[in-house]
Amino acid sequence: MKLLHVYKDFDPPVKGGIEGHIALMCRYQRSWANVEALVCGGGLFRTVREERNGIPVTAAAEWGRLMGAPVAPGFPRLIRRAGADVVMAHSPNPTGEIGCLLAGVMARTVVRYHSDVVRQASAMRLYGPMFRAFLRRAAVILPTSRVYMETSPWLQPFRDRCVVVPLGIETEAFDRLDPERVAALRRAYGEPFVLFAGRHRYYKGLPVLVRAAARIPATVVVAGDGPERDRTMALAESMGLKNLRFPGALSQEDLVAHYHACAVVAFPSVARSEAFGLTILEAHACGRPVVATRLGTGVEWANLDGVTGLNVPPGDPDALAETVNRLLGDADLRERLGSAGRTRVRAEFHASRAARMEYAACRAVAEGRFPTDEDLAV
Repeated sequence: MKLLHVYKDFDPPVKGGIEGHIALMCRYQRSWANVEALVCGGGLFRTVREERNGIPVTAAAEWGRLMGAPVAPGFPRLIRRAGADVVMAHSPNPTGEIGCLLAGVMARTVVRYHSDVVRQASAMRLYGPMFRAFLRRAAVILPTSRVYMETSPWLQPFRDRCVVVPLGIETEAFDRLDPERVAALRRAYGEPFVLFAGRHRYYKGLPVLVRAAARIPATVVVAGDGPERDRTMALAESMGLKNLRFPGALSQEDLVAHYHACAVVAFPSVARSEAFGLTILEAHACGRPVVATRLGTGVEWANLDGVTGLNVPPGDPDALAETVNRLLGDADLRERLGSAGRTRVRAEFHASRAARMEYAACRAVAEGRFPTDEDLAV
């Protein structure tokens, strides 16, 4: 079976949750299928074909981006010419969605539904009819959690077309503990300390975390980089807070060490753009409890309240601080939640399981049928 993953970017070079997921799925699925990726980012008038970490990737010629969506007129032709048995269109991505509609491949298109469009919601008044047509004609839609499927206004009319397939991580990558590095971080930050790790984007709730830090009697480490980093650091400085650290983007080795060194991981996201939360899975793989927010998304599925962590209302720094402080003051509770998280992520959220479930859904579509529970039993 030839399987074509379609999105706007790929990792490398773009580091992001969806881009990383696609690259990871391609790496596993190439054991079972002929896997390629079609993205944007070629030259102004030049389409580039190359291998990235062993995955054939076609980067379509791109004329620029409009509200984050690539303008790539050749995209429908490239989808059609790929000759794939199944096209997996990762959504939201208007370029790929319109491309699949125009290419005439909807009968064999599987939609990997990562998130609703949130920040550009006003644009959906114009694009909405096209997006509904895309979902209506898809063979199968794969949301990442039942919670998101049940709360998404875009998915409600198509629930009978949906099959839930969670995201996953390579849990073994978080087992590589460096005791000396962990001890050094604890000396540097003090013990215990709180960790945030991720891209600094508008929906991550970093201002909420900064304001909560004023009531947390421990160091709060805000790792990562992104468009909101400077604004977040400026807020911390304006408040005169001394317990915040901004180490910047971390290597994989440093990230794992930070997870193992910290006591609690904070996940203060504030918008539905946070559809799942791979950081939660990474923290659990390291045995760390997470304080996350109740967004009506897969975040609550990734972080089970009272089981693998604790969830609080979004946008509430007082509730966030109070719950973080509760965990900082109760080592037994931290250990119980962290241990449950580690067990669960290994059993339910390994990348190989997600890749196999995606592949099984595509295999069913290639055979002209809707995937069954038996297909997805991994």
